[in-house]
Amino acid sequence: MNCLRCVLALAMWLAFSLMPPVHAQIVNPPLTKPVDARAINPLTTSATQYKIDVWQTEQGLPLNTVQAMYQSRTGYLWVGTAGGLARFDGIRFTTFESSAVPELVSGPIFGFMEDVEGNLWIGHRRGAARYRNGRFEPAFDNELLQGKRVWAFAQGRDGVVWAASENGLLRWEKDKGVTKIYKEADGLPTNRLRTLDFDKDGTLWIGTTGGGLISFASEKFSVMNPTNGFPHLEVRHVLADPAGGVWAATAGAGLVHVALGQTKSYGVVDGLPTDQLTYLARDKAGSLWIGTWGAGVSRMSDGKFSTISSSGGLTGDQIWAVHVDREGSAWVGTWNGGLNRVSSRPFGVFGKPEGLSSDNVRSVIHTRDGATWVAMAGGGVNRIGEGRITPVTKKEGLATDEASSLLEDRDGSIWIGTYTEGVARLKLGKLEKFGIARGIPNVDVRVVFQDRAGIVWAGTHAGLARFNGHDFVPVRDAGAPLEVITTIFEDRSGVLWIGTAGQGLVRYRNGVFETLTRKEGLVSNWILALYEDAAGTLWIGSNGEGMNRLKNGRIAGIRTADGLWDGIAQVIIEDKTGYLWMTCNRGFFRVPRAELDAFADGKIARVTSAGFGPGHSLRSSTFAGGLQPAGAIDGKGHLWLPSLKGLVIVDPQQLPGSDDPPPVMVEDVSVNGVSGPPEAEIILPPGSVPLSIRYTAGTLLNADRVRFRYQLDGITQKWVEAGKSREASFPALPHGAYQFRVAATIDGKRWQEASGPLSITVKPHYYQTPWFAALAVFASLAAAAALFRLRTHRLHQRHDEMERIVAEKTEALRLANEHLSQLSFVDALTGLANRRRLDETLDTEWRRACRMQTSIAIVIADIDAFKAYNDTLGHPEGDKCLVAVAEVIRQAAGRAGDFAARYGGEEFFILIPGLDHAAAIAYADKLRQACEAQAIPHPASPVGPVVTISLGVAACVPSEKAQVATLIAEADSALYRAKKEGRNRVC
Repeated sequence: MNCLRCVLALAMWLAFSLMPPVHAQIVNPPLTKPVDARAINPLTTSATQYKIDVWQTEQGLPLNTVQAMYQSRTGYLWVGTAGGLARFDGIRFTTFESSAVPELVSGPIFGFMEDVEGNLWIGHRRGAARYRNGRFEPAFDNELLQGKRVWAFAQGRDGVVWAASENGLLRWEKDKGVTKIYKEADGLPTNRLRTLDFDKDGTLWIGTTGGGLISFASEKFSVMNPTNGFPHLEVRHVLADPAGGVWAATAGAGLVHVALGQTKSYGVVDGLPTDQLTYLARDKAGSLWIGTWGAGVSRMSDGKFSTISSSGGLTGDQIWAVHVDREGSAWVGTWNGGLNRVSSRPFGVFGKPEGLSSDNVRSVIHTRDGATWVAMAGGGVNRIGEGRITPVTKKEGLATDEASSLLEDRDGSIWIGTYTEGVARLKLGKLEKFGIARGIPNVDVRVVFQDRAGIVWAGTHAGLARFNGHDFVPVRDAGAPLEVITTIFEDRSGVLWIGTAGQGLVRYRNGVFETLTRKEGLVSNWILALYEDAAGTLWIGSNGEGMNRLKNGRIAGIRTADGLWDGIAQVIIEDKTGYLWMTCNRGFFRVPRAELDAFADGKIARVTSAGFGPGHSLRSSTFAGGLQPAGAIDGKGHLWLPSLKGLVIVDPQQLPGSDDPPPVMVEDVSVNGVSGPPEAEIILPPGSVPLSIRYTAGTLLNADRVRFRYQLDGITQKWVEAGKSREASFPALPHGAYQFRVAATIDGKRWQEASGPLSITVKPHYYQTPWFAALAVFASLAAAAALFRLRTHRLHQRHDEMERIVAEKTEALRLANEHLSQLSFVDALTGLANRRRLDETLDTEWRRACRMQTSIAIVIADIDAFKAYNDTLGHPEGDKCLVAVAEVIRQAAGRAGDFAARYGGEEFFILIPGLDHAAAIAYADKLRQACEAQAIPHPASPVGPVVTISLGVAACVPSEKAQVATLIAEADSALYRAKKEGRNRVC
């Protein structure tokens, strides 16, 4: 029986092997789907191009019902919730406890306005409050409002403040100090007012609950309602039109524009998702943002509506309020989903939300017919052209949806490399498969390339194959690459260059294969990208070690230590202005080619590169690599870069802002635990009184990218780098006068200092004052003149007492100074040495090892998936995790001379004099095991259930020409490999 099965199997194999090649014809054209023109060009903002950030009670919001928002001139975003008032600086929420206005603490807040003097008006459930000079005060007499809520404010050109309440219209004049109220008896159709705004002509427009829309001019009310052409009685918000008139958001009749007696309505038939509207705001471009009740937020631009709802990322579709800040972000307050920020991405993104079959884009080409072809892991291939997306997937006959690479043949055919089924060719509507049976050495194909002679080459995980017109033929010549092939390129002289994942760079000329590796000067044997510039220079990108220039037979290396933003170059594309663009696993970056040439020629010491990564609102900072082409440039000069979350489209002429430093200000001073607003001068009592100074930066959009530094004249001679920390603490200051300065930066190069230093005075004890010393001398002289003999002994006693007191105070001052000195070298959270102490120790130990010619080892450790740990368990638990890991490292660095420091957020640095490379690796592995043995739960770790660390190790015996920065770079590179190879390991 078994023999019979074997015979049948052999017969079937012979039958299939002798069959002619199989051609899958796409009998019916692939289904195509139309795409919004704005989505086809993501450089034009469409709804899918916005980034949405969310803050809720877990991040400090008093309550997830957000009813009002306003950005004051200082840059703060004031947030009114159903559970009280908060002030937001982009990072943290500050809440208030005011006995003067208790309604602000936990009651609902409904409206804000900042007047011309900088006072903030706040409407709440029982009236209104005013915030000025850091303090709150009631704004109106409660007898006028009778405990009713205030919804909104407006200030006229004459400085008069108006307020819309549920008990009528209030008019407040500062000069007269009186408030007048208008009610139904004065001509209002109802006392229940909701909103108000002045138009450009000075007319006050008032929206009501049940009374329609009102205009107020020349002390006369004019009412618009369904009886005279206005479509609804409930107006939830009004917003003046800069061109004249006013926009009104109604509770059932959509959006209404009123100007010059004419009324125009916009509703569902015009593109709004609902006629139930709640709020209006205008951005810098003049577009109207419209809050709805039940359908999210809409944007009206050039008469067209686009909508973002919960299906697009909002945390709620019931919108209370909308506010556009000075940086162009739209803030959306929801009924129960917290605070949402909708901001434009600085780069266009084209992925699944825009119509692609999958987000995981691996390769992209622009074909001669003007179309764009996209290969995706899990999504097959899509063709973008003529305003449509045409899929080529398993459904249309492709053998697999795991597409890896693309090539346009000279005859117009499209070659498709895949991860699991070899190569496919789409020609004249027919799909033809080329797998193992047709000469492909391995079904995992990363490169399909056509040389000038028209020969098509396939680079696979098992070497190279050449197409003979019918089938592929494996290349097994002497020297031919037999490992993973990542890129193929033919230079202008006809030489074929083949990049491999570990074998180096293979050169094929005159029928002979030659290999270039590190021995010949390559920075790495893992090659990812090749590019030839107009001068015939070959640029070579590696997988983590930097890049090479090959010119006139000479190889030069450029690394991160030389100025590259990252050591990975997965693609190299040159734009029209002479910049080389590269992608990596944390974004993408550009470098002037002229600087790279100058560095390689020894004319400059460092190149300048600009990187774009997580801080630039990318959907993903991981980009495709190890295949070809991992990027393309279109006819307009736009770069198309495949990423894990769609194609990122970059216009080199329209890059994000210059990252100018934001304004910085001191917002709070705490003396001995009691906080308050900063005064013109801070006076501290005598003695050791703790002082804490909280500061912030005036940017909401880039708040997470801001870095700070501060200086206290008289204590810190240099700037103290504070990183992201927004607080400076001084446990004990000696008596005297000080000046506190703080500055902020985004790019680390340009800094902006606070408008003026904060003056701090610490009062002396009575015995430290000049008058006390003078008084003591005078008393001594008087006593000596009157009772010289009698007082001599007592004077000696007093002198001795004074010396004892001075000695005690001097010792206390010395101890305080020593304490401050220690604090300046210690990381406040972990207790390990800080970066400043590390730099000094590293320099000392390096010079000692160089002098003694002994080995020195460096270990850099990084907590695996720490961001996911913070996101899952919160920053307090993250701090506990850092302290626990630091303790393990402190115990491990127990030998005399061992030194441990906190190197960054979740990175640690261990300096071990006297250890060679093997011993350092063993030391690092014990440290890794000790950390894992702590068994700290990590529910979001991709490595395991507990917190683990990855470690990079480097060791050497220094020479006079060597630099410690090189050793650090090697350890950092080793750490990166440890992360790359799966984490929880030592490299």
